[in-house]
Amino acid sequence: MKKKFVIGLSILSIFTLVGCSFLNTSSTLNSSTYNSSEVSNENTTSSNVESGNESYVSYESSESNSSEVVSSENSSEETSYIDYEYNSSVTVNEPDEIIQEDNTGEFVISTKDGSFSKNGNIYTLETAGTYVVSGYLAGQIVVNATTNDEVVIELNNVTIEYDIDSPIKALVADKVEISAKSGTNNTINDNRSAKTSDTTTLGEGAIYASTDLKLKGSGTLVVNGNYNNAVHTSKDLTIQKLALKAIGYNNALKGNDSVVINSGTIQAYAKTGNGIKTENSDISSKGNQRGTIAINGGEIYVDSLHDAFDASYNVEIDETDSEVPTSITIKTGTQATYYNRSTFKADSEKGIKAENNIIINKGSITIAASDDAIHANYGTTLESGSKGLGNITINDGLIQVASGDDGLHADNTLTINGGKVVVTGATEGFEANYININGGYSYIYGTDDGVNCSKKSFSNCEFNMTGGYLDVAVRSGDTDGIDSNGNVTISGGVIVTRGSPGTTGSNMSTGLDVDGTCKMTGGTLIAFNGLEKTPSTNSGIYLATTSSTTSMGMGGFAPGGGRPGQSGSSSSSKYTFQAGNYTLSGNGIEISFTNDYQYGNFLIYSSSISSNATYTLSRNNSTLLSWSQTSTSVTIS
Repeated sequence: MKKKFVIGLSILSIFTLVGCSFLNTSSTLNSSTYNSSEVSNENTTSSNVESGNESYVSYESSESNSSEVVSSENSSEETSYIDYEYNSSVTVNEPDEIIQEDNTGEFVISTKDGSFSKNGNIYTLETAGTYVVSGYLAGQIVVNATTNDEVVIELNNVTIEYDIDSPIKALVADKVEISAKSGTNNTINDNRSAKTSDTTTLGEGAIYASTDLKLKGSGTLVVNGNYNNAVHTSKDLTIQKLALKAIGYNNALKGNDSVVINSGTIQAYAKTGNGIKTENSDISSKGNQRGTIAINGGEIYVDSLHDAFDASYNVEIDETDSEVPTSITIKTGTQATYYNRSTFKADSEKGIKAENNIIINKGSITIAASDDAIHANYGTTLESGSKGLGNITINDGLIQVASGDDGLHADNTLTINGGKVVVTGATEGFEANYININGGYSYIYGTDDGVNCSKKSFSNCEFNMTGGYLDVAVRSGDTDGIDSNGNVTISGGVIVTRGSPGTTGSNMSTGLDVDGTCKMTGGTLIAFNGLEKTPSTNSGIYLATTSSTTSMGMGGFAPGGGRPGQSGSSSSSKYTFQAGNYTLSGNGIEISFTNDYQYGNFLIYSSSISSNATYTLSRNNSTLLSWSQTSTSVTIS
């Protein structure tokens, strides 16, 4: 049975950029053949309904008793009204619920190769071995073995709850594994009141360890961390295969040294803190860098009031096993289940955040965040003595984000080498000091600038495109499709960029705004509503436009107006480019894209255009423009 929940979004206009099933993104892209209309996400659905000045985004959930959970197709309990401006939507589906079982019956603990002692309702595991627990315990299990011991706790339909300390507390061992046996449902409840002061004696989570900790098994485990965190280890946390639901008053999952998820179905809810968190950033005695969150596979759903992923070093997302896909769904801030308008204090509500680098090699990622969706910090002093690099690198994967601030924000360098990135709504879709697009497909809608190359961390900045496909649209106003406060270099790939919808004869909003140098040696640049600075080109670049090319300042088309040093191409055009599905075709070029709004003029620079060849621009399968490229620069009459 499906439930649909509706969230009111106070906005000026609605734009839904759908577009995301892969076009074999692992293969080499043909720089002159692109079809954005084929790029659709067949596995998710979203709908928008306008009513007055509000728009609504639908969220869907399916009710099921299945313990097989979390998929990028599942959705949420009713979410609070969103009071920040949000111009688009991304479907965020809450997973099928992992059912919490309250086991009853006599508590039983058994072992064939270990030893334990009992003091009232506290059981202490004293040696290496495997311990099987079942039934109901109002008490505590403590691991106090030796530093060389490996202890395994098998959960066999057990409920453990305690109101004095952590229900499971691993003090001394080499490694501790907690395994939910196949077909079992297990619950750990930390019934202490929420933490109000620091202490060195009490465990920081419902499951707390001072050792390396692994959670695994083919059963289900529900952990309620009402005191502080749900699961917390001061060392390395590893999760595999398990169906886990972790609800933390503060953080859901915390490994001070690292968090690694290899497989399984993970649901992490953070009522007041972060979903998945690391803390340390030094180098271990074995030479290993601490602080990384690594997702290698599994279905992960994170619903957190603040950051979903908060890594003190790197976030690394991959699919290391082709049979175990990676699927990540994130909600933060005002999108979160535990958001309360009257008590909420904005701090950092990012989807994925790292103090060093974020590297995405594969996987499907969906983020609805009231802060930056993906963010890498530059300059943070790490415990190792080095400085955080602040880079984001996308090598492959499907990434769909909607953000109350920036979509992808790197304080240093954002690099897109492959995959597909869809920013359905953000203040600025991409923002970084240096932006390098070498491949993949990127679709952006920004309420300010679509792509912003800004001098955040360094005195210079640059946008550089060598390959791939970039499609940018912006909201009406003083907005630009691509805005570089430094330089722009285009040597390959395809760019479709737009200024403010409906704006013509104004240089306040264009497809490309460049403060520094603008150079094009290859690739294709299509712009609607002009360019604020025309690129310098080599002999292999051809230009066709529906308007004359003039030099102007920000004040208009008269010589000498506006901002010093600015020049551009734009003027009146007899053509109107209404919303629709467009195809540009001819010798060497086949590019399809969608305009969701009306624009006033069109131009193309391309190294794929051939001299004396004929080209057509069609809208909804009807020819709109046709011209012969009789010279390097042609005005389409």
